[in-house]
Amino acid sequence: MAPKSGNSVPRRSPAGLTAAARDSSQRHSRLATLPLAAALAVVALTYWSVDIVSPALPEIKEDLGLSAAGAGLVFSFLFLGRLLGNFPATYFLERSGAPVAAAGGGLLLAAGSAMALVAPGSEFLLVARMVQGAGISLVVNAGLRSILVARPGRGIAMTYFGIAATFGGVFGLQIGGALTESSGWRSIFVLSSTIGIVVAALGLSFSRSHGTSNSAPTKDQARSPVPAVPIRELAAPLVINFMVFANYSIWVALPLYAERTFGATPNSTANLLMVITIVHLLAAMPVGTLIARIGSETVLVMGMLVSLIGTVSVLAAPGLLWMGVPLVLYGAGQVAAVNAGGDIVLQRGNASNKAIGYVRLSSDFGLVIGPIVAGAMADRLGYGAPFAVLPVVMATTAIATAIGLIVRPRRLRRSFL
Repeated sequence: MAPKSGNSVPRRSPAGLTAAARDSSQRHSRLATLPLAAALAVVALTYWSVDIVSPALPEIKEDLGLSAAGAGLVFSFLFLGRLLGNFPATYFLERSGAPVAAAGGGLLLAAGSAMALVAPGSEFLLVARMVQGAGISLVVNAGLRSILVARPGRGIAMTYFGIAATFGGVFGLQIGGALTESSGWRSIFVLSSTIGIVVAALGLSFSRSHGTSNSAPTKDQARSPVPAVPIRELAAPLVINFMVFANYSIWVALPLYAERTFGATPNSTANLLMVITIVHLLAAMPVGTLIARIGSETVLVMGMLVSLIGTVSVLAAPGLLWMGVPLVLYGAGQVAAVNAGGDIVLQRGNASNKAIGYVRLSSDFGLVIGPIVAGAMADRLGYGAPFAVLPVVMATTAIATAIGLIVRPRRLRRSFL
């Protein structure tokens, strides 16, 4: 018997996309987008400026007289700016296209970095970080839209995006640690400002050479718009994606824990975080293949469980070198969960600009709340506390995904067949 009207399972193409998501991607490709190589470049450059701050957090904390929670704010206010910037970024991207959005974001990133460079205290630095974040939001949305148009298959866009972001993170961590040791933490914002100018120049160059539209819609396309997906139907995936990204508060907890417990220098901290970044890079393609074969929901559950084991094992490490082993597990599990979580929202949101905005919104919300909570836990309960609490969040995420996105939908499908 055919499924009843209104409750049918979305039709999928051989590549794994729902028909609506595939059509949406084709319709949105009429807006100006960056070529794939340029989109990957701007994403990599932008994440270079994101991850460059992590190795400098202990020095910023000491220089400005901050608590661990204050250091967490320095990290999370960038993502607060990204969170707030997602709303205008989606609007701007819809009307101006990806090249113009990337150019505007690059200019904001450069301005925010210049403000951070001359910040006299923590309050001004936090404002500067928000400006940086708003600029990054524009660039990241533009980059992800361009990648999704160029590579719309299930799991592919998030894999390409993750690889580009990870390449940027590699440079950001290594150069951030080296610059902080040699020239102080303010020097990292000189480089971030330069990166913003380069991103703006790239966006402007493609805005002028590619115009504002790639193709005109046909009459059939104009008469048959892809139906919008109400946000209530994406509520569960968005909450789960938020919880996945809240686990990235380890990027605040780890530098503070390593410095307090083992006396780690900025370079040593950068090397520890580099373990996670390299694993992200190596695991990205296998994760993308796994998503295509067994589905994003199953991959997300598997990733959270592996992350859980790695995170709780950090506390058992007797020294800096030994911490690398659990961080390998954490990195592998987290990249699986991140790519799967983003793919779930994109596919269920018909690959629209709003779906991209929802991915970034839920991600950045997790990146704002997670570091603040991790810093507060470190102040009140000790620097090892986040590594005991985060596994609880990971277990909850895995259970919520298994029940809400795998078991329950299967039962609903069976009931309507």
